Amino acid sequence: MTKKNLYLLTIITFLLLIFLYSNFHKKSSSKINYDYSIKTEEGKPITVARVIDGDTIELINEERLRYIGIDTPEEVNPRKPVQCYAKEAATKNQQLVEGKKIIFYKDISVRDKYGRWLGFVYLEDGTFVNLELTKQGFAFAYPYVPDTSKKREFKEAEKQAAEKNLGLWSHCQVHKTSYGRKQTNTI
Repeated sequence: MTKKNLYLLTIITFLLLIFLYSNFHKKSSSKINYDYSIKTEEGKPITVARVIDGDTIELINEERLRYIGIDTPEEVNPRKPVQCYAKEAATKNQQLVEGKKIIFYKDISVRDKYGRWLGFVYLEDGTFVNLELTKQGFAFAYPYVPDTSKKREFKEAEKQAAEKNLGLWSHCQVHKTSYGRKQTNTI
């Protein structure tokens, strides 16, 4: 075998291993079998297959949904280091929604620039997940135009969590970026 063939075989094997690991890891992290026949519809119950991070979930049909009106510390953004309280926010989100049926409603936008659905997410018992994460100090209020109809609710929940020193407010250094967005320190 030539050096060139050996090199190509090594590269192909490496890529195959990465592909298999990522697919195995993705599917094994969920106890739910994906069902691609289920249509994602605003106002209709749908099961959460897995939590991506504190403010993004994957639905049973493998579509993704981003919570609007809030922002949690980053854990899986390849452009940013892991931020303080990111893992805790993801874990809380997982406790709230993973494997459960949710109903979501849009504000103005249907999808973001990444193709994710955008929504206000509710559990079947009426729990407003976006607001609950903010109230408990796992998320910041994050009004993103044009989806700002509940910005006052989120801002008040954030203020109360900060005053009570809940969640990230007691564990992290919070700062504003140059464009006004709140973030926690990196870990």
